[in-house]
Amino acid sequence: MDKCACKGSFLDKLLQPTLLTILYQKPLHGFSLLKELEQSSIMDYHKIDPTGLYRTLKKMEHAGLLISHLDINDNTQPRRIYAITEDGKDCLKHWKITLTHYRNHLDTLIQSITEVID
Repeated sequence: MDKCACKGSFLDKLLQPTLLTILYQKPLHGFSLLKELEQSSIMDYHKIDPTGLYRTLKKMEHAGLLISHLDINDNTQPRRIYAITEDGKDCLKHWKITLTHYRNHLDTLIQSITEVID
């Protein structure tokens, strides 16, 4: 039962809107995004798998939500910089609407559970 949704193990599905929120503010490379996620108060991402993060970024770029380019600096290895696209901004607006509806339904569900178990 360690991976049960009742313990929040599937809340990582909210990684996409979290990444869009962070990248809406400024473009970042993958390692900086990882650090931002780990320090974020948005969700608990302190144990995020870097491989999964890069896989998600690649999927989001393929979907047109992000663009990236290689930043080549003479002093360091090339880093891929990610930025949100207009489609990504539109997607984030839809996330806001969807999450607001979910929150309203969750509040009702929590109240119903409370009435039953308390």
